[in-house]
Amino acid sequence: MNHLWNASKVTLVVVGACLIAALAVAGCGSAGSSEESGGDDVMLLESAGWQATEIGGQAALPDAEAADVTAVFAAGELSGSGGVNRYTATYETAADGAITISKAAATLMAGPPAAMEQEQAYFAALEKATGFSVDAESLTLTDDQGAVLVKYVAWQPTALQGTTWEALAYNNGKQALVSLEETSSITALFGDDGSLTGDASVNRYTTVFTTSGETMSIDAAIATTKMAGPEKLMRQEAAYLAALPQTATYSIEGDDLWLRDADGAALAHYVAAPD
Repeated sequence: MNHLWNASKVTLVVVGACLIAALAVAGCGSAGSSEESGGDDVMLLESAGWQATEIGGQAALPDAEAADVTAVFAAGELSGSGGVNRYTATYETAADGAITISKAAATLMAGPPAAMEQEQAYFAALEKATGFSVDAESLTLTDDQGAVLVKYVAWQPTALQGTTWEALAYNNGKQALVSLEETSSITALFGDDGSLTGDASVNRYTTVFTTSGETMSIDAAIATTKMAGPEKLMRQEAAYLAALPQTATYSIEGDDLWLRDADGAALAHYVAAPD
């Protein structure tokens, strides 16, 4: 049976004036100052993206159950994925390894119960954080008693182009993400030449795309091989191909790729195929 969850989303709520300021200047509080913030540690904190491996003493859920939980610290602004929703917060650091993180503002998508439970535990852990330790490969957030809240490893996002992306879920046209039919496959390959090709379930498809920053446009003129197949796969294929031209933004969280429409609703979720 397909998993089904609501993919509608509201716009991110800005958490305080400090977040607005972080977009225009070098950050809020002391996060942008090496002299005030512990210099080397802050540089390491902000030099990589981080993927959570442990949250509240529990191992992070595998890809099959939730998207990667991630964090990017940049000049007082924290952003990433909670496993279901995108989030933003603000943070401040001090020279003694102290850190404070504001309450996260997140999108309002629903997901599988285990993923939602993990996400809430993660957001709560961020708000409890008072200390951090970091090196080039790992980051740990701790509370005021020194207990470990979140452990991360450094990661670099997978390249959009040249990677074969395997779909985990797609928008069924009813504002919902659904998992693929058993034994079926949907893929996407974004070429350096601006081509987008892949398997749509039954047929191969081809179109073109453009990107600028995190924005993406996919041409609605999609050519397919026009083969017939089982009715449920043909419905899946039609919904997937109809969703693609609605793409307005994309984000890559480690090995996960998300396509979203102009309102932020998820259109497709992929994972990078193994090499």
